[in-house]
Amino acid sequence: MSFLLPQNKSGAVVAVRALDIHGDRYVDVRLELDEAPGQAFDARITASECPAGLAAGDRVEARFTMGVIVRITRAG
Repeated sequence: MSFLLPQNKSGAVVAVRALDIHGDRYVDVRLELDEAPGQAFDARITASECPAGLAAGDRVEARFTMGVIVRITRAG
């Protein structure tokens, strides 16, 4: 699958961890996309681009730009 063009992909959260780097808040997220079962995608995104209270098992939409996850929203 090609992630070069901006696109949204559905999937589920496998793991999530909040962290603080020099006063800026980030979230490390591991996702399994619906179209790539068994393959995990890791992302570190700013907390402002990720829903609060995200937990393993949540259904999400991941926004990819040039192969990088830049935003996560709850599916629905």
